Amino acid sequence: MPIDDTIFAYAVGRTRALETRLLDRARFERMIDASSAEEALKVLGESAYANAVAELPDVHDFETILAAELKETFDLILKISPRPELISIMALRYDIHNLKVLFKAKYLGVKSDLLIPVGSLELDKMELAVNEDDYRDLPARLRKAAENISEDFLVNRDPQVIDLLLDQVLYDQLIFAARDSGIKLLEGMFVRQIDLTNLKSLIRVKRMGLDRELLKNILLPHGSIPTDRITGMLDEPLESLITMLTMSDYADLVSEGVRDWLEKGTASRLEKLSDDYITAYLKQGKWTPFGVEPLIGYLWAKEIEIKNIRLVLVGKINKLPAEAIRERIRDVYI
Repeated sequence: MPIDDTIFAYAVGRTRALETRLLDRARFERMIDASSAEEALKVLGESAYANAVAELPDVHDFETILAAELKETFDLILKISPRPELISIMALRYDIHNLKVLFKAKYLGVKSDLLIPVGSLELDKMELAVNEDDYRDLPARLRKAAENISEDFLVNRDPQVIDLLLDQVLYDQLIFAARDSGIKLLEGMFVRQIDLTNLKSLIRVKRMGLDRELLKNILLPHGSIPTDRITGMLDEPLESLITMLTMSDYADLVSEGVRDWLEKGTASRLEKLSDDYITAYLKQGKWTPFGVEPLIGYLWAKEIEIKNIRLVLVGKINKLPAEAIRERIRDVYI
């Protein structure tokens, strides 16, 4: 059903005001150049995070600030949006993330303190479902995936099945929900994320010397690059990937990211460039006067801001050189 975009006028106005509180590049540069993690936190405390920083007992507890900020952001945008179901699409990833954490805590003994209080499903109910192996109250697609994980892990004890099955459900839901909404920017973002995820999977599988069948199993559907084309690249040198994608939208990103991966043996540069690519894509909807696009862009901007804060503080805590931290910082939305 077509959406009357004028109903977003108030929400877009509020979002414009919220954007002025986002951290700019200059603020991150000051944090990066700070002499210690504590000093970097003080710089953060001069921003909209002032009250939260003032109540933080120790810099090592910074994740509590970030989790609270993320939840507050989603709650606010859900509240002001005249079509909150469109915003809920963006929160689906956190339901999947939390299920991954809970399954890994149950089967692998990994700590479950990485739960994020954002999403459509209540954390205590999700935790009970996983612990009791009873998924009746989960949405149909998640219920089926959870049951498959439970059955498969008892037989094969392969932790990869947790990520594999839940990622497939996630992007199925994201794509179908975006198409149903009729918001082209939203669908375009998810298609691009799928493409970039698949390209990174190809590189990882090739570098680890794994087989074609595994790659086929982990590739996500609904991307703009056909999965059979991606599997066909497996037998080619990684350098050829750059040539093969010369005419695609990902040419520059892949060229720089793959070359850096080949040189340094790490995907960090490609991960950064992938996030920057999505940021640049979403900026095209930033100045839409009526519509959900500015709200979607702001949510992404806040997620990137939180990721950048984490990168800086973790780097400072671990005493990484400023330049090493700077290389990982994502482009800001403003």
